[in-house]
Amino acid sequence: MAKGKSTSTFTLILLIIGMLLTGSLNTLMTKIQFTLWSTGLDGKPEQFKKTWSGAFNMMLAMALVMVVERCFYMCCAPSMQTSDRSKSLLGSNQESMPYWRKVCLVSIPAAFDLFATALCCVGMLYIPASVWQMLRGASLVFAAVLSVLFLKRQMLAYHWLGLGLCVLGICIVGSASVLGGNDNEDTGHEGQTLTTLIGIACVLGGQVVQAAQVIAEEFFMKSLDLPAMHVVGYEGMWGVIQMGIIVYPILYLLPGDDHGHQEDVFDTVALISNNTTLAVAILVYIFSCGTYNATGIAITGALSAVHRTMLDASRTMLIWAFDLFVHYSIDPNSQFGEAWTPYSYLQLVGFGVLVLGQGVYGEVIKVPGMSYPPPMEVNPAAWASPGNAMLASPLPPTRERAMSASP
Repeated sequence: MAKGKSTSTFTLILLIIGMLLTGSLNTLMTKIQFTLWSTGLDGKPEQFKKTWSGAFNMMLAMALVMVVERCFYMCCAPSMQTSDRSKSLLGSNQESMPYWRKVCLVSIPAAFDLFATALCCVGMLYIPASVWQMLRGASLVFAAVLSVLFLKRQMLAYHWLGLGLCVLGICIVGSASVLGGNDNEDTGHEGQTLTTLIGIACVLGGQVVQAAQVIAEEFFMKSLDLPAMHVVGYEGMWGVIQMGIIVYPILYLLPGDDHGHQEDVFDTVALISNNTTLAVAILVYIFSCGTYNATGIAITGALSAVHRTMLDASRTMLIWAFDLFVHYSIDPNSQFGEAWTPYSYLQLVGFGVLVLGQGVYGEVIKVPGMSYPPPMEVNPAAWASPGNAMLASPLPPTRERAMSASP
């Protein structure tokens, strides 16, 4: 084998390992930071349940992703680099526009991404990380429905079959989570069921907003001509600005359970400052967002979106395996561990159905007797957000986008 080919293969292996590890860390750190305790402004210990802080951290990671992109492509083998760095997020531009306007347009999907991430962080408080990751597959369904309603997109029979399987898989996973949660609790079944349902509802609500983000990106950004990583970076920049001047002030003024506020940002800073483990978990989360995004786009460019989707399914299994390992080998009382129950088999079946639906929808699995369009090139720039990393949206293949970042 030639040296260049050997180097390319070795680099690809490193990218796959990096994507799996950092992608798993991304989800696990989201869960872990919400289980840690620290000392707040009042000097009393409290659990770190700062869901909007999770959204802010993801946006900060996205803002830093352009730095990660520059470092990555400077170190990466030339054969692994994206061939056309001027490709836009949603295809080639038809008409030029001022650069400032392109940057301003990014603020629209950034607002959707911010709200979706916050909802998903709330859901993470109430359900296991593995269930959370599986339920994010609902983005495919919601994006497809919204594209039909608002963009008048026509979908073929295999699309609808894939969506139907995804809905079935999501229902099975959700049911297994509710039933398994009750099975693990000796008392308070009604309370446990309610909190689990709240978590599932928040995650699914986040996927609705995330799907709306995809639709907004196509509608507002058809003429955008920026490298994919730069689009992510500007989304993060706008998200940080929106958090600083709009969201956090509103959260502070609204009454709530967080020291009299909906979320006290000053208490958040105190909690992070007083717990090194919490600070490290947040830093690892930010790092994993950036590196996961970089390796994911590189893998899609070197292989295909199909390989990226299959690797994301493997990531879900790694997260589930880690949860089980924590429960049975480290601490059975840990909040980010997960016990194996009789309903876990049902969850496994639901996950399999969900992956099958993704495969049918994405033409990985072709159903005999159904019509398929001719193959088209997949745009690697579509894999653009660390918060969206599991599924392909109903955009045409040249505009395919992953749905999973956000966090």
